[in-house]
Amino acid sequence: MKERTIDVYWEGPFVWGDHNKHIKESHVLYALYGTHPVYGRDVLLYIGMTERGVGVRLSEHGYWAEYECDQINIRVASMGEIESWKDWEVDERYERAPRSDVEGVETLLIYAHQPAYNTRNKESLEKARNIRIFNTGHFGSLLPELSYRYYSEDW
Repeated sequence: MKERTIDVYWEGPFVWGDHNKHIKESHVLYALYGTHPVYGRDVLLYIGMTERGVGVRLSEHGYWAEYECDQINIRVASMGEIESWKDWEVDERYERAPRSDVEGVETLLIYAHQPAYNTRNKESLEKARNIRIFNTGHFGSLLPELSYRYYSEDW
């Protein structure tokens, strides 16, 4: 099966509590950065996705994020499939991506980066089958390119 290439365009970082004014409807992924007692400051803590809007989903993290010992920074992303390198010449960002694509990208991001606070998707890549990701924009400490084939044993 042909590998699909998806551009994940990241924006931010935005400070927790000031992030809502930066969120757009096309944002479907988010990454939380902060201080971890073992891994240090400004490290990737959590990667998530949502269909209900990033603002709504982030508010559900408030019970812990607001009480972290240091500031939480947020990066948000929109994404879209790239069929040709010419697709990247367009200045406008992506519309809302299909759920199956978002789930696959989230799975691959979590599997590859193993964020400290994520508990799901650290052991299985099945939803990311045949996906290649290019992280673009302000992607922080995320790897610039990821592929299901790199991490899987069945290609």
